[in-house]
Amino acid sequence: MLVFGLSQPKNEKEIERKALLKALRQAEHEMDVALSYFHESTDPEIIDHAIYLMEAAKKKYSYFLKKARQENLFTS
Repeated sequence: MLVFGLSQPKNEKEIERKALLKALRQAEHEMDVALSYFHESTDPEIIDHAIYLMEAAKKKYSYFLKKARQENLFTS
């Protein structure tokens, strides 16, 4: 909640930070699942579907990784 134009209280920022990290982990998991699906498939149509799933998961992961970097969630 913004009060008099000030930044969000620490607890709201922490909630957003945790949600972003959770989304990043979920996207990483989706990439792993899609890759397993690809390796286990033999039907060409299912393989195509697995490829689409992998590409979607990669895009999702890239998006959340970019957001996490913008929020300085990673320290070097």
